[in-house]
Amino acid sequence: MVLLFSSAMDVGSVLAENALDNLEDEYADVCSFFKSDITEDVELAHQYSVYSVPRILLFTDGKPVADVTGAMSHSVMKAFLSKHISRT
Repeated sequence: MVLLFSSAMDVGSVLAENALDNLEDEYADVCSFFKSDITEDVELAHQYSVYSVPRILLFTDGKPVADVTGAMSHSVMKAFLSKHISRT
């Protein structure tokens, strides 16, 4: 599972959401994608110690196994997903 923490008020978050939307179809067969706006879901952001956005958490078996924080291009996000998600 991929969880993107973002904020509608943050330009980097909007760019990350767009990049993730473009990659979602490519990885839909092996992974689920979710988004959380930290201003609306404060408890979830607090649970995962999200202090900066955008932040992506990658979960395996319900536990976070990798994360990346900060504005990222489509190619950077794709490289992150490719590194951590097996496409077997």
